[in-house]
Amino acid sequence: MILYEGLHKIPAPFSATTVAIGTFDGVHVGHQAIIRTAVENAHTHGRPALVFTFDRHPAELLRPTEAPPYITTPNQRNRLIEQLGVDILVIAHFDTALANLSHEEFVDRILVGLCGAKAIVEGRDFCFGKGRAGNLAYLLGVQARYGFEVHAVDPVIVNGVPASSTRARECLRSGDIAEAEAVLGHPFWLEGRVVQGQRLGRKLGYPTANLEPTYRQVVPADGIYAVWVSQDGGLWPGVCSIGERPTIEGAGRAIEVYLFDFEGDLYDRILEVRFVQRLRGEERFDSLEALQSQMACDVAAARQVLMGMPNPSSAS
Repeated sequence: MILYEGLHKIPAPFSATTVAIGTFDGVHVGHQAIIRTAVENAHTHGRPALVFTFDRHPAELLRPTEAPPYITTPNQRNRLIEQLGVDILVIAHFDTALANLSHEEFVDRILVGLCGAKAIVEGRDFCFGKGRAGNLAYLLGVQARYGFEVHAVDPVIVNGVPASSTRARECLRSGDIAEAEAVLGHPFWLEGRVVQGQRLGRKLGYPTANLEPTYRQVVPADGIYAVWVSQDGGLWPGVCSIGERPTIEGAGRAIEVYLFDFEGDLYDRILEVRFVQRLRGEERFDSLEALQSQMACDVAAARQVLMGMPNPSSAS
């Protein structure tokens, strides 16, 4: 896959492509259906499949207080898109100039003039251009003038609800990892850098890595999780704690990961944590001894969960 980060990086307009446009945060099963349809159309006609996306969610510029957290980091999103067989990925900087393009200008200058669209594949609720004034009906109305086809892809229904990035975030925030994976069609990985902590876990016999997210990703509900951890090319089973750590006064909020049977220094390393199953919610214990006993139970429960599944090959 050829990646262009910024419209200025494209050396010359493309001559003929099949285009799918969107933010594609999470690259959930609905996004996958759109992109796969675009890839199939492109390959049928002997032309490249091009995905046009943005370097940030439009809401970060237009409605910053309402901008949702991301499901995937940019690198995770790019890898997932590449795995679908896309030939060209264009990541445009979403700035005021792009936001102010009318839907007519977007079609004329971007879709046709730059991307060379001969086919456009989108979901039925697709909107674009300033004020989201453009939609599928508009594209269908101008397809003859510009000489491109328009293909609408129906929503993908997961357990009775259309798949969406919003739905995936809701599942993660409620700790329903299985439903989140069903909506996404792939595991959820949280990326973070290991920072200096208070070494509370080490004192209890479970040296944990304190994780500071490297990107504004959604964080699952507070609680204890069975996880896989990807670091430096290796994969480790483990357990992750998210929350306020109420048993220890003044401990504060943290994301902590304990890697099973791992020896070494993780400080300042980048980890990707795959959440597999929420084992329990966060609890307050009467003593450190009671907490330590529960941690042993959590480790045993996580080992049991992870033992029954194949090792993930890599963070995706």
